[in-house]
Amino acid sequence: MTSADARPVPEQGPYGCAVTAHLLALDEVGRWLILRTTSDHSRWQLPGGRVRRGESPAAAATREAREETGLLGMQTRRLITVAWIPASSPARHDRLAFVFATRTLLPEDLAALTLQTEEVDDWLLLPAQHASTWLHPLVAERLTEAGRHGPGHYIDQDPASRRERTLMP
Repeated sequence: MTSADARPVPEQGPYGCAVTAHLLALDEVGRWLILRTTSDHSRWQLPGGRVRRGESPAAAATREAREETGLLGMQTRRLITVAWIPASSPARHDRLAFVFATRTLLPEDLAALTLQTEEVDDWLLLPAQHASTWLHPLVAERLTEAGRHGPGHYIDQDPASRRERTLMP
């Protein structure tokens, strides 16, 4: 590798975009795995989190799911949806949010599930219609739209006004 090949990854500037990546994991009957955050017990989320510098969204979703649940083999299978969420205040960044599908959770996975208690402290398996009421409204909206339009759906989300503007794949 030459020095020209070793380009530094630029730091995120004040106008940069944060990136998150999550996995939608279903059990054998189609229930969604959701996790409760330790920082706010009213918030439930899909396994996942922030993409690290130099990391792909797919790799981040796999890593975060493994860290939060202790489960191995939770690689991404396909893109379900990606959304752009504009910053809700001057102190925040715009965000790209990816959701990927993963393999089916088996009973032995659920028995081995070990939470990373610094970030999450409980988990549930819920049917889609119930899980979407427990998740953050923007996450629920993304998954609902992906259900209507199919995998690979892109959505622009405006959290201030709750308007959605979608682009069909």
